[in-house]
Amino acid sequence: MTIVLVVVDLTAVTIALPDIRRDLDASLEQIQWVVDAYALTLAVALLPAGILADRYGRRRLLAAGVTVFTLASLGCALSSSALMLDLFRGLQGLGASALYGTTTPLIGAVYPDGPERGRALGIFSAVSGLAMTLGPVVGGVLTTLFDWRAIFLINLPIGVFVLIMLRARVPESLGSGRINPLGTLLLAAGLFAIVPALIHGLWWLLAIGVVALAGFAWLDRDTVRLFSARTFAVGTASTFLIMAALLGAATYLALYVQGPLHASAMEAGLRFLAFSAAAVIGPIAIGRVLHRWPMWLLIATGPALIAVALLVMAIPAGWTSIMPGLFLSGLGLGAGNVVANQVGLLAPPDRLGLATGVVNTAKQVGTAFGVALLALPYGTSITLALVVAAGLSFTGALLPVALRVSRAPQPQG
Repeated sequence: MTIVLVVVDLTAVTIALPDIRRDLDASLEQIQWVVDAYALTLAVALLPAGILADRYGRRRLLAAGVTVFTLASLGCALSSSALMLDLFRGLQGLGASALYGTTTPLIGAVYPDGPERGRALGIFSAVSGLAMTLGPVVGGVLTTLFDWRAIFLINLPIGVFVLIMLRARVPESLGSGRINPLGTLLLAAGLFAIVPALIHGLWWLLAIGVVALAGFAWLDRDTVRLFSARTFAVGTASTFLIMAALLGAATYLALYVQGPLHASAMEAGLRFLAFSAAAVIGPIAIGRVLHRWPMWLLIATGPALIAVALLVMAIPAGWTSIMPGLFLSGLGLGAGNVVANQVGLLAPPDRLGLATGVVNTAKQVGTAFGVALLALPYGTSITLALVVAAGLSFTGALLPVALRVSRAPQPQG
């Protein structure tokens, strides 16, 4: 249920962007930040959240995250300007980091590595994929029947329900962790510099962001040591490219189908059901072969499917090409989510929060990066934006094929 809160709010908002833009008289850059303020704050806070969860209790941090997320959702619903909405979206991302940073480690703590964990990850990723892909449907229906503010108001009763269930049903789980304050500050500075640099074309700011991230890598050796395992390194990079390609493209696809294709928010959302169905099938299928296929093939499957899907949607044939593309991309996203979760759980049990935090950070940074990067080609045409996105995803498929990642090496440390 917690992952439903996080993921639905990311994708449901994309379908409501045209309405938000009109209602708040927002610019395209401000609309980009409705997505990026959430994704970027989530990305920055994931590593500290994972470490805090390991050290102080995963259930405890999860409860704190749900509380912050629910209150921030109320703030989003009451926003009277694009700036106010962007700020509360950032606060939502902060709460979501605790949700994202604790759910997968709790699975890893309960299920040992093997077929049972594969099935658990398959079910978890199917629910996550369903939530991600039902987001546009929920967003479309709520925006049409009420308005875009209902997307955030619906989080209030869900948040209260989750808090009650956490107290009654979820056991506490501890690991070990140590936060590097300066490293965390450099990570935040780097990420918050790079995304606006890409949006505004400020290369000096991009350079500052890269230097800050290099400083983070130098100071936070615990995180860097995880990348000594090729499986972890390639799987994380592939996850980054998947999210940059697919969720970056989804932002502009939502604007396209409600613009040139003249679809209403509800019509657009309902047609995303093909995406929803495939996102449930993909995780269940890949979960069954998670411990049979070589890891390099598992990692390559998701981005390869997404690359093909984006190229199909790039064909200028309206819904005729978009519908099969949505189905294929749902399969790819579902498969990619299962493998990303498994990659994070290859770490030692006491480092699960840190490792899954790194993988989930890659997801959110990828989303923010994709939204920023694809703005330029989208200014030319949606076809060009989708082709560029396909190139990103295809690169994510080539990485494990080229390196032939071994089946399951353990991250060092």
